[in-house]
Amino acid sequence: MKKILFIFFITALVGSSFTSCENGDWDFPDFEYSTVYFAYQSPIRTVVLGEDVYDTTLDNERKVQIMATMGGVYANNTSVEIDISVEPSLLDDLVFDEDSDPARSVLLMPEDYYTLLSNKIVIPQGSVIGGVTVQLTEAFFNDPLALSTNYVIPVLMTGVTNADSILSGVPLVDNPKRGVASDWDVQPKDYILYAVKYINAYDANYLRRGTDEITIDGGTTTTVTRQADYVERDEVVKLNTISLNSVEFPMDYVSKDGHDLRFRLNLSVDGSQNVTVSAFETTYQVNDSVVVRNISVSGDGEFVKDGDKNSWGNQDRDAFFLDYEASYEVEIKYPVSGQPDSVHEYTYKTTDILVVRDRGVEPEWFTAVVNE
Repeated sequence: MKKILFIFFITALVGSSFTSCENGDWDFPDFEYSTVYFAYQSPIRTVVLGEDVYDTTLDNERKVQIMATMGGVYANNTSVEIDISVEPSLLDDLVFDEDSDPARSVLLMPEDYYTLLSNKIVIPQGSVIGGVTVQLTEAFFNDPLALSTNYVIPVLMTGVTNADSILSGVPLVDNPKRGVASDWDVQPKDYILYAVKYINAYDANYLRRGTDEITIDGGTTTTVTRQADYVERDEVVKLNTISLNSVEFPMDYVSKDGHDLRFRLNLSVDGSQNVTVSAFETTYQVNDSVVVRNISVSGDGEFVKDGDKNSWGNQDRDAFFLDYEASYEVEIKYPVSGQPDSVHEYTYKTTDILVVRDRGVEPEWFTAVVNE
């Protein structure tokens, strides 16, 4: 009996403890001091024009935001102001840490490519993050280098109001360089090397279906239908940005010997979403023994919002609808076997439907090193 009463007492005590925890307010003290810093030192921001699964309003205004963070507090009870400046010297002698010869320099974003809308970052009361808006200009979007990671805006925190300190790091050497890990005992977070690139509104992964009428050397025409049982299982193709209104469309053309020809089309979209299909190039070398030449492409189509009805996920999806003809010659040399060179003529008459699947953009960061 005593044992039963003891168990009942313990159960009641534990139950009351959980009730107390559930109904009470958690209250933790702040740390001894508050700090501000940039959470990442070398992010890559891709401006996504058009639509995506997340809000792209800022992107379509051709803006980005460089964000700062506050630490050491559980709640921010005041407005924090961080003084910032663009510091080109942060990029001195930096190259991208990649296998390229020669090494690619980290490029300072030209002044006429953007406007920093303030020299302060404000972290508002009630929040622990805040940002400064960067307005990108037409010049940025007209530069082919803006299609990949080249241009960087280097920003340094120079002062703060209503926070105790900036996380400026602890150096190991005299005249340490931000970004060189070996110069620091504690890495600084008072700077950011903010890389910016963009993709246009048509750059995406697409689900492709359609028909090809293929004629080789003027012979019999073969018709090939490309369509899976379910749209989700259709061939996936990636259209890549060439300019603000053009994308590269990679084809799966092969030679008689099975060589991947790496053939590409150019899709140009006008203000009414009408599409012109043209050749990406007229002649190119595939490898030491294969040349594609006398390329001719013509065609048209349209890009239609929600044009593919009841598509994947049982929703209407944006899509390209294309009709085009492509012709070309493939010359193959056989220097090792000694066989005679061969030349074959190909003609494709194609109807394509390309349904947007996803934009293919993921978080990215770059690594830079000092060029020795």
